[in-house]
Amino acid sequence: LLPKLAVVSPETRNILALLYESTDGALAVVSGRQLVDIDRMIELPYLPAAGIHGAQLRLPGKPILLDDSRAADIDDVHIILREGLHDVVGILLERKPLSIAIHYRAVPYESQRIIAFAHEVVKCRPGLKAILGKMIVEILPASADKGRAISQLMTHPPFKGRTPFFAGDDTTDEDAFTAINSMGGISAKIGSGTSSAQYGFENSEALRVWLARLVAAV
Repeated sequence: LLPKLAVVSPETRNILALLYESTDGALAVVSGRQLVDIDRMIELPYLPAAGIHGAQLRLPGKPILLDDSRAADIDDVHIILREGLHDVVGILLERKPLSIAIHYRAVPYESQRIIAFAHEVVKCRPGLKAILGKMIVEILPASADKGRAISQLMTHPPFKGRTPFFAGDDTTDEDAFTAINSMGGISAKIGSGTSSAQYGFENSEALRVWLARLVAAV
């Protein structure tokens, strides 16, 4: 699935809008996607959000924070990836403001080569790191971390003083689960697989149904 083809159902968008209202704005999206794509999918541009695994951060009522100190490094890496993987037909290099994602869903048999090359590229660049997701490896600033983004959000109203809840379905959500657990919050893994999350949902539809019931009970 191409990144720009991902969609959020109208039912889910409606639930998110209702949750935002019922919690007095204490709802945020934390994602590996960039904020422009998050806003396109959810159509709630006022929503607090962390994009690119926390490299982008939109706090309530404030402009987007973006640490571009590693922008030049990302530019160099983009060139290196294009040259080093030019013969791998079927991959997609997705350039974001502060990261490069290598999607290899169409060529899973090339995963070992792609992942090894990504790690080799960042080995001599301590300001960058490579993280693995579902059929994707992404190179981004070493400081970008979903857990750190959540911790920062929790220091600002209307999140401050509340018990955090976070649900995610990817390996890149483990940092967020760890942060939530350390705060005494509630973490939930969507789907199967080993996780540090305390609870779990069978799939995203199960989460949507649970959220709908939560909204109805408020």
